[in-house]
Amino acid sequence: MTTVTAKTSKTNGLGLKKDLKKVTPATPKAVEKKIVNETKEEVKKTSSIETSKELKKPILETPVPTLTPVPELTLEQKIEKVENLKLLIEKREILEDSRKKLNAFVIGSPQFGENIKLTDEHGNTFQTSNTEVLTKVVATIKDTLVEKIKDIEKEIQF
Repeated sequence: MTTVTAKTSKTNGLGLKKDLKKVTPATPKAVEKKIVNETKEEVKKTSSIETSKELKKPILETPVPTLTPVPELTLEQKIEKVENLKLLIEKREILEDSRKKLNAFVIGSPQFGENIKLTDEHGNTFQTSNTEVLTKVVATIKDTLVEKIKDIEKEIQF
């Protein structure tokens, strides 16, 4: 015969004799069943607690954006829009051609004769064949063309 102490409301580990229970020897299967049942009860308690916590969380609703009806365009407005799109497409094609030509531009060493010549409205000129300067100028022009192409593509809308 074994004795098991039951949990009491006493503090500091003090208990009375009446707090002790007599336990009759049990079979291993009975002990196993008791352990399984206790485990199931603990799982039920924790799952019900989690569920109740989840239920207490406020449900946030996202507002549905309201679509304003797009006014129907008149024939003149449609034609104007198509003409504007044509102009944007032409600009984009010109920039794309320039970008392709610039990509084909090969910079070698100064002995190959590449140079850049700038002329202002007063006839003043600046010319250089420095490979480093040429490389930076070409890279800057490429970057500018790519930015302009992206800007035009953003403007093209139906």
